[in-house]
Amino acid sequence: MSLSALSAAFFASMYFRSYFGVVGPLVADDLALSPAEFGWLASAFFGSFALLQIPVGIAFDRWGVRWPMALVMVVGAAGSALLAASSTFWSAFIGQVAIGIGCAPIFMGVLYYFGRLHSPDRAGRFAATVSSVGSVGALVSASPLSFFTAEWGWRVACSTASVMMLACALAVATSLRHALPARSSQQTTGGAPWRLPRLAYLIPICFTLSLGGTFRNAWAGPYLTDIFGHGTDTGAVLTAVSVVGIATSFALPFALLRWRGQTIVTATYVVGLLSGLLLAVSPDISIYAASAVLALLYAMGNVHPVAMTEAQALLPYQMRGVGLGALNTLVFLGVSASSSVFGIIAGLPLDAAAIYRLVFGGTAMALFIALVVYVACRPPGSGS
Repeated sequence: MSLSALSAAFFASMYFRSYFGVVGPLVADDLALSPAEFGWLASAFFGSFALLQIPVGIAFDRWGVRWPMALVMVVGAAGSALLAASSTFWSAFIGQVAIGIGCAPIFMGVLYYFGRLHSPDRAGRFAATVSSVGSVGALVSASPLSFFTAEWGWRVACSTASVMMLACALAVATSLRHALPARSSQQTTGGAPWRLPRLAYLIPICFTLSLGGTFRNAWAGPYLTDIFGHGTDTGAVLTAVSVVGIATSFALPFALLRWRGQTIVTATYVVGLLSGLLLAVSPDISIYAASAVLALLYAMGNVHPVAMTEAQALLPYQMRGVGLGALNTLVFLGVSASSSVFGIIAGLPLDAAAIYRLVFGGTAMALFIALVVYVACRPPGSGS
């Protein structure tokens, strides 16, 4: 039951991470938002998500996963309901903030919960399973959501999502164990000492892990319509992007059987860097090439659990929640910051091609810096 409940919760989280790519432009049109306001609205979810990571980690270390996750998810349900009723930028902004708060404990809760109950290898397999199943939420937030909003409107879609989040919160509250068996840090860390400075090489990686998701979650729609015209089937492109993300998510556990985690992270960043450079040079190359690049950039986020697993080897058991929270804060601050920066760039008095050259060029530069630090500064024996 806990596996099903956590999979459903992660499904909801992945839906909310991605739904704004479809709903956002409709909200912007309805509320007459400027490009900068659209950027802030898109980043609000990830900003609040990021800021809650450390407090959520502290709550997990003190009370376990069950009640902190369930109660905070109720806040997310209320946020989606508020967004559905919004008539101004600020009410929509508050709704997005609350949704981000509600989703904040879910991914880390999956890692933490299974990490408390199982050995690292078994916990990793369970987390990968939840991640794969839950990633279908990103697919639902593409063409199915486009169809739903076309038929019933974005407000009904947000109201329905609110009910979904509330149901997932109830499932978590009734399915997860309240008190987990205590285990010594020696058992869970293999006697590794607390080595915070050795985690520094992961900071740029964490900050850029979900950078590609910024496009799937918000900016793919504006990019596609600005460059290829308003007749572009954005829903179909986002569906294809989500399918690639889901396929690579299901492939990841099998890849880990053959290659080390650090090899997968490095290769993923090389592919992402080359993809970003392609669209930085020629953002209007073709709709098919653009869709492929957006899919590859989005799929980069699947190595998030791999990077967190690498970090957990350096985290003591009694501080695993706050440690994972700190690293996850960087992941979602990166998404929030990039979305806001993209909004500022979009407001510059430049033609569309020049704007998106800057957007994808900045993306490629951030990925390059993270890759160099990860490869050059990784301490010996830190690979997974």
